[in-house]
Amino acid sequence: MDNRSAIPVYLVDDDHSVREALRYVLEGYGLNVSDFDCGETFLNNTDLNQPGCLILDSRMPGLTGQEVHEKLNQSSSCLDVIFLTGHGDMPMAIKAFRDGACDFFQKPVRAADILPSIEKAQLNSTIRCQKYNLDKRFATLTVRENQLFDLVVAGLINKQIADQLCISVRTVEVHRAKMMERLGASSITELIKIAEMIKH
Repeated sequence: MDNRSAIPVYLVDDDHSVREALRYVLEGYGLNVSDFDCGETFLNNTDLNQPGCLILDSRMPGLTGQEVHEKLNQSSSCLDVIFLTGHGDMPMAIKAFRDGACDFFQKPVRAADILPSIEKAQLNSTIRCQKYNLDKRFATLTVRENQLFDLVVAGLINKQIADQLCISVRTVEVHRAKMMERLGASSITELIKIAEMIKH
């Protein structure tokens, strides 16, 4: 990833020495790192609907790492999670992956080992956030705009759309312009990309 600092990395671990050491190393790689000593503080002070990578301990006072992960999933958060724990086992790792974690590491971990996973998590989170925002925009389309979206993506021109929907070409042009504005698209190519992202 060309600009690692653009997407934040969050460390949640009750062990101050672990947070301090890992933050120092990751910042040396140009990452934008924030750390928290418990899950509650993290959840109350973080925008969960923005891209980001969360490096999460498992055993902590208050909310466990698994409980924090569960709350992120319940809120449809855009964040991607990497577990980093000193008390992990195979069942815990399997559950983490089933719940959507990007990776699972045992302490101690070398920066060279975790860095590729951080970059993957940043990318995953960015894509998830883009889809989240697209879904919100798509939900604002009217019934007619939805119809136009499907027909435009299918390759029909305005005259064909007008004939199929029994409306004028001018009406198609008006609805098409509003539909593209709502979705933030400036070309058919962008509409097709939006359609592919919404389907996945």
